Amino acid sequence: MPADLAIALMSHLESFPEMLAGIGEGVRRVAKPERAAGDAEVFSGADALDAARAGWRAIEREGALQTPFQSYAVAEASIAAHRAHGHEPHIVLIREGGSAVAILPLVMTSMAGSKVLRFLGDPLIQYGDAILSRAGSEAHLMQALLATGTLGADAVLFRKVRNDAKLSPLLSRRAHVSSVEEAPYIDLRRETSLPPRDMRELRRYRRRLAERGEVELRITRGSGARDCVRTALELKRNWLAAKGYSSSVIGDPHWEAVLTSLVADHANLLACARLEAGGKLAAIEIAITQGKRWHAFLGAINPEFAKSGPGQVQMADTIAYAREQGFAAYDLLAPADPFKRVIATGAVAVCDYALPLSLQGQVAARAFRFAPQAKTLLAKLPAPLRSAAQNLLRLK
Repeated sequence: MPADLAIALMSHLESFPEMLAGIGEGVRRVAKPERAAGDAEVFSGADALDAARAGWRAIEREGALQTPFQSYAVAEASIAAHRAHGHEPHIVLIREGGSAVAILPLVMTSMAGSKVLRFLGDPLIQYGDAILSRAGSEAHLMQALLATGTLGADAVLFRKVRNDAKLSPLLSRRAHVSSVEEAPYIDLRRETSLPPRDMRELRRYRRRLAERGEVELRITRGSGARDCVRTALELKRNWLAAKGYSSSVIGDPHWEAVLTSLVADHANLLACARLEAGGKLAAIEIAITQGKRWHAFLGAINPEFAKSGPGQVQMADTIAYAREQGFAAYDLLAPADPFKRVIATGAVAVCDYALPLSLQGQVAARAFRFAPQAKTLLAKLPAPLRSAAQNLLRLK
């Protein structure tokens, strides 16, 4: 094991007494809400999602969802992958006056020997949140969170919660922040341009691609995009393998099947942007769309064009397409990188939260907090060593 990774692991083990000291406060945070509201129902097992369908769909019809990752379609598509991995679905539904006002969709998984609750759809979903109707309130969300206490979990581990999410105010007061990232976006209602240096580089890339023939962006949706999505997954899978990286979604047949099902079988949420040069694939972007927001979910390039910047040209042309089609925002998703920051007009903070519920849950919460740091350390290793270490530690 590399020295820097060993030192980091030891530093977390040495802080174990401090971790134990915080357990009482963690439990008190859950046990003392400001106010509970509504009647809670918890549906568990294979039929849990069906039991919540009517209330979930009713909230969707209100237009109350902030992102497509909280849509019933994504949840429905994700159930099969969760079940294949042995995850048990639990849907908490809060009613007020007989109507569904809040839904907290969860699955029970394990981490560090603990039983933990995560968002249904994790690791596929890029933003996690509860579903809250326009008549719902933070008190209803508190009631949903309290209802998880009946499920026997050691910890609640929530990933990728935007700072404007419905759950964000509640979690920021009551849970431990495990990591913070930025999700950049482009406001397509504003006319924007790249800095001169980046614009020159984009033109240079475009000229290189044009040497291979006509450069053209093709947008496909529905069943016609299925092969495009499969190609993007294959390219990304090969790239990850070559770099010695791993993914909880790419390369997992169950989660890849969720993505392909979203092309046409579940609400037609996916769009494929395919950049061609001389009739040959150069770069692909898979987007998840909702209303007027375009989420750049997955990008991949043909290695044959790697030196010609096909990904940047594809993104520039896709942004132009989205603006022409009346989209209000092009969401680059977390994490941010230098190129995303250059082209973005803004960013939103995205946090991971841990809420330990038992002594064992404190261990899981610490492992949850350390995982991003471990991945950063592993990324510095040569590809063969990185792949071996990831398999050993199972950090995916």
